[in-house]
Amino acid sequence: MSYFKAAGLMLLIHVAFAGVGWLIATRDGALIATLVALCFHLGVFWYAEKIVLKLHNAREVNSDDTSPMIRAFVADCDKLAMRANMPRPRTYIVDAFQPNAFVAGRDTAHASIAVTDGLLKTLTRSEVSAVVAHELAHVKRGDALAMGVSSALAAIATTVFGCLAYPLGLRKRVSPIVAGLVARVGQSHRREYAADRQAGEICGSPVNLASALLKLERHTMSLLNPLAERSPATAHMFVIDPLHGPKRGPSASHPPTERRVARLHRQAAEMDGSE
Repeated sequence: MSYFKAAGLMLLIHVAFAGVGWLIATRDGALIATLVALCFHLGVFWYAEKIVLKLHNAREVNSDDTSPMIRAFVADCDKLAMRANMPRPRTYIVDAFQPNAFVAGRDTAHASIAVTDGLLKTLTRSEVSAVVAHELAHVKRGDALAMGVSSALAAIATTVFGCLAYPLGLRKRVSPIVAGLVARVGQSHRREYAADRQAGEICGSPVNLASALLKLERHTMSLLNPLAERSPATAHMFVIDPLHGPKRGPSASHPPTERRVARLHRQAAEMDGSE
């Protein structure tokens, strides 16, 4: 279903570009705008993953890393990907105190999972595995492509409206608002709930993911993520909203954590009852 949503977003962008082109120069303008939209689609499809990783200064890691925590993270990614019957995504570390994680990529064969070193230091190994399972679920469901498209759209809209607001001295106020509004087009509470449930099936313990989410919620409310603050268009790609720290109100990009936790505990009860 997420692939259809990504296609819908691309169609929306295509129509918007063509419409603006028509208003500017009728048929010729629409044709040029359509070609620009096509280039945008190709760029998002092939390079969104690299752009998102670059925005967060993510560095690739493998099983030969000197850190035992990172080696364990990569090994668990291998094991969980086998359980999910999919290739292991490339693994990345983001240097940030705030514990969090995100996924990027267009399909199961071209995907990357990034976790902050704060996540590896804050969670137990079983909780890290549960978070990895959540991100693998996003990849398997095709969510990463939809999230990448909406992030790219939000980034463009933020740049355009930010430039328009700059002469009025409102750029710092307008850019986050525009990014949040546009990113919400690609954001879905249902998608997060579905990924949570599938993660519980992949890792075998929904309770571990529930415990991880509670810890992440507590720490993301007390620790800022400077790179995420500079790239608010990517906020919905994280497992927990990374923005604004202590100043964060109800999250615009994620469902309430307490509801996610409650659903995971119900899933755990269902799994126990079926044994």
